[in-house]
Amino acid sequence: MHKTDVTIIGAGLTGLSLAFFLQEKGISVVVVEKQNRAGGVMQTLEQDGFIYESGPNTGIIARGEVAELFKVLAPDCHIELANPQSKNRWILKKGKWEPIPAGFIKAIKTPLFSLRDKFGILGEPFRKRGDNPMESIAGMVKRRMGKSYLDYAVDPFISGIYAGDPDQLITKYAMPKLYALEQHYGSFIKGAIKKSREAKTPVEMQATKKCLQPGEASKI
Repeated sequence: MHKTDVTIIGAGLTGLSLAFFLQEKGISVVVVEKQNRAGGVMQTLEQDGFIYESGPNTGIIARGEVAELFKVLAPDCHIELANPQSKNRWILKKGKWEPIPAGFIKAIKTPLFSLRDKFGILGEPFRKRGDNPMESIAGMVKRRMGKSYLDYAVDPFISGIYAGDPDQLITKYAMPKLYALEQHYGSFIKGAIKKSREAKTPVEMQATKKCLQPGEASKI
């Protein structure tokens, strides 16, 4: 028998983070894990000279609190920056590899999206806000952007994160930020523009790309 204030079931990333913050506040914690290791689905394996991951292998500092956590954990954890070549993403369409467009001009020229959807995206800021909290990612994207954007932008992205079906994944839970853009601002485009202009708190500022530069942040 072990007396404790809190028992956490699961030694994955969430469980370990919760345990760490509770201990920081002087709360006694026990973490229970059925496997013989910590990390949950995150595991690095090596075989025949190759290193590969059994779960997520990359992440982003999307919130300032994450950057704060790295600072607290330094020097035991550090950020390992992705290879610059990873910025080049490609989609296979009709037997040909096409780069994912970065920027407005490339988005117009790319053959990934249909001409109809390219023109249709101009009306995205004026489309009616959705009222179904259980709408799938596929349903929302087709409604606001068009099917080609779903097939050659969102679906590959979702597959890389969840290995799931966008017709089955609920936007509100799988992509809460995308859902919030429509609900709070009425549009993906209007929301993205307005959020980029909003003042950020000191903690939120740490979630910018600058905090990931070598020597400017603790590393994982």
